[in-house]
Amino acid sequence: MATKKFRYRLTDFKSNYYVGRKPVYNSKCNFEVHSAGLMLSGNFCNNYKHISILSQEVESVTLVRGKETIDTFYMSPIHMLSKIGVPKRISRYFSFHPSEYKITETKILIEGKEQRLELITSGYSFEKLKRHFKKRGYGDKLKIERGPSMDLSSFRSTIPEAEARFLK
Repeated sequence: MATKKFRYRLTDFKSNYYVGRKPVYNSKCNFEVHSAGLMLSGNFCNNYKHISILSQEVESVTLVRGKETIDTFYMSPIHMLSKIGVPKRISRYFSFHPSEYKITETKILIEGKEQRLELITSGYSFEKLKRHFKKRGYGDKLKIERGPSMDLSSFRSTIPEAEARFLK
């Protein structure tokens, strides 16, 4: 039997349905988006393993992208691709070192008529989640918030002493 890999964490949950049965916060879970509704599966407590919200009950879905940090060196592929105009979401796959491109966690906030869920997941799954929600019919309820983007490689090139030190 294969073990499931959990990709999300439940950080906040408020509901009128589950009175008296509170889930374990920061618990690992899986999240599925269907056109009929949203399903959260995990080991929340002894009483229940699933949290579901019908699509008619979903009022809004907010995706909050994490802070993006690019810290490349002068002749790295990410640096060269960004200079010729390739988007960061594509050039990040050509890094030599994992520290060249980092993005913090993505937050998913789901507001229902009687429920509120807050989940976190890897920052690298933001674009996939956005496409997935739009494809399943939640495009009109979807709100996107982007975190700050910081390009440390362009900051270094503005300081003459730093440029000389990094070229050695």
